[in-house]
Amino acid sequence: MSEKEIHRGREFFKIRERVFDNYTNNALLKVFGKNQIASLDFPISTGKEADVFRATAADGTYRAVKIFRIETTGFHHMTDYIEGDPRFEKIRGTKRGIVKVWCQKEFRNLIEATHAKVRVPHAFGFFNNVLLMEFIDTDDGNAAPLLKYTKPEKPADVVQFLIDSVIALWKKAKLVHADLNDFNVLMNNNEPVIIDIGQGVSIEHPMSREFLERDLREIEKIAKKYKVPFDHAKVIKQVLE
Repeated sequence: MSEKEIHRGREFFKIRERVFDNYTNNALLKVFGKNQIASLDFPISTGKEADVFRATAADGTYRAVKIFRIETTGFHHMTDYIEGDPRFEKIRGTKRGIVKVWCQKEFRNLIEATHAKVRVPHAFGFFNNVLLMEFIDTDDGNAAPLLKYTKPEKPADVVQFLIDSVIALWKKAKLVHADLNDFNVLMNNNEPVIIDIGQGVSIEHPMSREFLERDLREIEKIAKKYKVPFDHAKVIKQVLE
């Protein structure tokens, strides 16, 4: 067994103790049964609100399983992105209720972004606090790296992709990502893929314009990092015209 496999095993054990309660296990059974998932392989990432794992389907292809933690410390923060979004007006005030809506929200945002031709992981299904998605990987079956930790071959193309994605989300999907930065972009063989879209809101949300401006400031930071020209006023005009 390699050191990487040992490390994965240790991480899996630590996460299992924290994540896999009866509620989550039942949700996994529902999602896995419906989508013919054969195994949950190893953790990919751990965030403030969720853990992501690689899974293997019955046909041997890989999937990403995102499990939102019920005991997350950020569930109050979630309500800022749910309340005010007309798509999700009725939410239960319990932790489970809020996390369940958040999972549903990320699933729906992925579907709507895909329909708008924005490159995000394909969403396969969800139940309660478990979301099943396309696994964005490298040639060796590992998770694709974050833009934050890579040096793209054509940074100008990446910046333009992000601008085009913001425009398509706003104009076609009627959404704003609301947390677009280089931690939320995967580089799949130098092709960017936007992830973590759960906090994305309808453009009818009272803070949608503020979130849009924030996303554009983050793109501008990425552009400056790679010395790519970025005209904030021009881009905001393209989005809103």
